[in-house]
Amino acid sequence: MKTGIKFLTLSLGVFVFMACEKVIEVPLNESDRELVVEAVARSVEGESYVKISKSGSVYDDSGFEKISTANVTITDKDGVVYTFSEDDGEPGTYRAEGFVVTENNQYELNVVAEDLSVVANSTSLTKPVLDSLSYLETTGGGFGGAGSDTTYLVFYHYTDNGAETNYYRIRAWVNGEEDEFFYLGDDQLGNGQPVQAPIFGSSVGPRDTVLIELSSIDKPTHLYLTTLASTLAGGGPFAPAPANPVTNLSEGIGYFGAFVVDTMSIVMP
Repeated sequence: MKTGIKFLTLSLGVFVFMACEKVIEVPLNESDRELVVEAVARSVEGESYVKISKSGSVYDDSGFEKISTANVTITDKDGVVYTFSEDDGEPGTYRAEGFVVTENNQYELNVVAEDLSVVANSTSLTKPVLDSLSYLETTGGGFGGAGSDTTYLVFYHYTDNGAETNYYRIRAWVNGEEDEFFYLGDDQLGNGQPVQAPIFGSSVGPRDTVLIELSSIDKPTHLYLTTLASTLAGGGPFAPAPANPVTNLSEGIGYFGAFVVDTMSIVMP
């Protein structure tokens, strides 16, 4: 389990940045094994998936059992049903050809597995728009460099949509390698305002290519990810047993989230 969590608060909204494994391994209370569902619906074709497994104990290092016999569907607000089939090369992972999240839509996830029926709902928001990317340059070991290195701190810029309550997730890649941190934000303190914030997780050097992804997410997805961050950050020898992150699933552990994304890249000088 990844436990390196850090928090960042900005003047326009509350932002959290956290390290997380590519596949979420949820910290669990010591209890019976439970179904774990990670359902990610995205506005980019081919990038949506539903991962289904069965938990072990939080003190059991044997890993999660992948579930290969599930029935998985996602239905939009117009009643269109998309059937997700297991990926032959990735046990426990289900995909649907042609499925793409659209703006301002409502989605219902249905999973039948291990004699359980799991239902969850997620709402897609308006597509966010990255206005620009910028950077600050430093030498002599700043921004993750060493010695006389030249390094860059990259900033992303966007304007919050003042017509709705917004929640965000931001991810970054440097030369095609994903930053181990991702960033969460909302518009609680800056509704409708311009926003700029830095990417701290990666060292960026000359001629590096940085790709930023800005996603709009709904409140339950934001709540799940922030409580996951809080749970992982709360460890220690005298800490209480971890609480499960707040889920929007009717059964089991995990979440279902609809992500509407925008991307932008910049090449350093």
